[in-house]
Amino acid sequence: MLLLVLGVGQNARCYAQTQAGAQTKVATLHEPSSDLPAHVEGSTENGVARPTTSALPDPEISPAVAKQLAALQAEIEELKTALKTRSAATGAPTASPTPVAPVSVPEPKTVKSTAVNLSADTPQGGAGAPEKPKPADPFAYADWTWLNGNPRNKDVVWDSKFFTPEIRMDAHYIMDLNHPKDDTMGGSTEIFRSNEIQVEQISFGGNFHWQNVNARILTMNGMFGVTTPRNDASAGRGQWDLRGAYKYVSEANAGYHFDVNHGLNIDAGIFVSYIGLFSYYNFDNWTYQPSYVSSNTPWFFNGLRIQWFPTDKLKIEPWIINGWQSYGRLGSKPGLGGQILYRPKPWLSLVFNNYGMGEDTLGSGDGHFGRSRIHTDDSAEVKYYDHPEKFLDKMAFSVTGDLGCEYGGSGSFVSAQGRTINNNVNCHHNTATSSKQTFAGWMLYNRWWFKKDKYGITLGGGAMANPGRYLTLLPPINGADAITGSPYFTQNPGDPYKAWDASLTFDWMPRQYITFRTEYGYRHANVPYWTGRGGITPGDNLFPSTVPNPGGGSVVGSTSFVPGPYLSATPGYTCVAGSAGFCPDLRKDEPSLRYAIMVKF
Repeated sequence: MLLLVLGVGQNARCYAQTQAGAQTKVATLHEPSSDLPAHVEGSTENGVARPTTSALPDPEISPAVAKQLAALQAEIEELKTALKTRSAATGAPTASPTPVAPVSVPEPKTVKSTAVNLSADTPQGGAGAPEKPKPADPFAYADWTWLNGNPRNKDVVWDSKFFTPEIRMDAHYIMDLNHPKDDTMGGSTEIFRSNEIQVEQISFGGNFHWQNVNARILTMNGMFGVTTPRNDASAGRGQWDLRGAYKYVSEANAGYHFDVNHGLNIDAGIFVSYIGLFSYYNFDNWTYQPSYVSSNTPWFFNGLRIQWFPTDKLKIEPWIINGWQSYGRLGSKPGLGGQILYRPKPWLSLVFNNYGMGEDTLGSGDGHFGRSRIHTDDSAEVKYYDHPEKFLDKMAFSVTGDLGCEYGGSGSFVSAQGRTINNNVNCHHNTATSSKQTFAGWMLYNRWWFKKDKYGITLGGGAMANPGRYLTLLPPINGADAITGSPYFTQNPGDPYKAWDASLTFDWMPRQYITFRTEYGYRHANVPYWTGRGGITPGDNLFPSTVPNPGGGSVVGSTSFVPGPYLSATPGYTCVAGSAGFCPDLRKDEPSLRYAIMVKF
């Protein structure tokens, strides 16, 4: 029995020494002094081995326990050296961590884990201070793919830190039910040829982004490459071929992003305009042929754009631009304008566009005509039904209203019909020396989505009144364009023009990257304007017209004009072809069927 008691007492003493040793070893990790305990073998200080002062083992500790103690001490010394190195690197002393419970020898890894956790939780020169949260990206709090004018892609096919590509294709077949014999249509920025398959848009490019530097490039080929430039008269002032320089580019801008509020961008170059709500690219829109307040207003600007996002729901965007959808200036003043975009709720988007000061009528000589333009364009889009679990899963509408006018101008000229025209215009009423030159229009569309957005139906239309016809698209009669004008459809101060339209659109969207579209549209004007059966090309293309066409603004052959109705393409006169002349076949109505396949990656 005495032997048994002695044995148990010795084992208890051994365990107590082990616990005390472990506590001593943990405590050495917390001491600020760099001196190491004299009994530790193989310890170092500043990388130099220190001599051992006590190498005699405790005879009461078994060899196995001694081996574990040595391994534990080595781990502690490694951690201490690491802490000293880290403290020296940060230039700040290591704070003392909170004491921990002693750890038993049979589980030495627990001591190492505790030491690591203590080091990680200890502030090192302020590195542990909470970082300021990054501001939310603008409008990122909701899904806006339902909007008219926004692409509906929810996923990016491919992306990188430097480049996000974009590819767009748009092919269509338009059937003008007036059946013009020259297959030429007018009065649109989306449909141009009848009874033919045409490629409307071929675009390649994307966004470049690196260290807050941004650039966007998107090419423009297809019908858009020639139909958009012909509506810009700025190339008729001065030298160099601006149309040739820019005709195959729809967007080309570069700038810098500043981390101010929720973002501040400053970009210069060509960028798309959202005056009229609809996108320049048909894939993004609810219909193929938009109403006049969109189709007859700018698709692009050339100049400087500043985008400021004071919150994640608001954008304020000033513009300093060359003019109203123009590559260059038409007069002596640049155009000024801006956009306010506000999206306070996931179901509501409000956009307000304003433009002013620009002189956008091409004059003679140096082009300084002295006539200025102002315009406001305001839209609201509302998603009033959203139930993705149902067959009819979404409904929304968009409404847009526009007002504008031109004012100023001097001098007079004699038209092809023999009328003396005063150049001066105003925003209010007709006088003996000045004509009212205004624009007023609206459009309203409602859209329904079905079966998780696989199908869509849009119904809508709009109207416009534009005395002076300064925003009425010139029909391409004999190749006429914005520079040449046309004696067969005048755009003189006071010339009357009113129009309305309606359309019904069906979309099949089997994937988010493609839309198959079928649309019926009807457009009406109060004067002959749309292409009729006889066409608008002299000689039925025996002598093809070109764009630009130097003869586009001239009277063909022996054509003459005799007094006629005021509500006509040439107010107060009627075209008479004679024996060797030409008169275009213009109608007041244009029904058409539109079929398109549109792709965006």
